[in-house]
Amino acid sequence: MSRAVNATNYDMIPTIVPKEKDLVFAVIETPAGIRHKFAFEAPFGIMRLKLTLAEGLMWPYDYGFVPQTLGDDGDPLDIIVLNDAPTFSGCLLDVRVIGGILLKKNGVKNNRLVACPRRRKGVALKTDGFNEIDDVPKETLEGLERFLIEYSEEEGNKIKLDGLCSRKEAYRLIDRGHKEFKKKRGKE
Repeated sequence: MSRAVNATNYDMIPTIVPKEKDLVFAVIETPAGIRHKFAFEAPFGIMRLKLTLAEGLMWPYDYGFVPQTLGDDGDPLDIIVLNDAPTFSGCLLDVRVIGGILLKKNGVKNNRLVACPRRRKGVALKTDGFNEIDDVPKETLEGLERFLIEYSEEEGNKIKLDGLCSRKEAYRLIDRGHKEFKKKRGKE
């Protein structure tokens, strides 16, 4: 195959939601409550089954990426959306980033942004009161950190938890990731 096919145009989705400077887009790859992990395969424009978790493990929250960003690992920035209910693979969400979980996978930064759905008038969500990562219950964060470490170590990766980052720092990571994406895009 001499040329990649990407019928989805995920790489054309902006990082920031238009006219909403405090919201970013998140593309969900893996919805909460399942054992499978899906990953977007850009050359083909489709979600691919990447792995199946061990029996008893399930994704606790929706997991995906922020479009038009690149992290230190060369992939789009990972994002976990603390949703009241799962969405589906390929779902585009407007989210409020509240911070991040700082990780290294095999010695390379592989942080996970943490976000909540946008607030909607007349619709109450458990996450409406979360503005910063510190607003998330400690037990929830500890469980999420444990899950991220355990599932990745099951794949044979060495994971190091480097703590949490604030909302402000998470937006700096997004800005840097967007600049990296544009720099790489300019070279293509």
